[in-house]
Amino acid sequence: MIGRRGLGYQERLPKELVYTIKTKVKRHLIAVLGSMEESYKQSKSGTKQRQYLGRMLKKIENFKEAHEWSLWNILHKCCWLNQYQIQLREV
Repeated sequence: MIGRRGLGYQERLPKELVYTIKTKVKRHLIAVLGSMEESYKQSKSGTKQRQYLGRMLKKIENFKEAHEWSLWNILHKCCWLNQYQIQLREV
């Protein structure tokens, strides 16, 4: 992988995965943000988690401007493949 990147090859996400990220993952991240308790949102760790999830949502919205590896990172952190179906994991 490092050699391919060094040679300038790109690893693009398939259109189906981009669609999944823009629909399922985005909804999941918004639901996680909405389900946080108010006391946790105001805490230091809650603030950091909200900022991190906000950055992930911003990258999803502007996915053409974000680097492709960052979308792979979002996919890696939010989903896993089970029986050839993408399932969401807790963030």
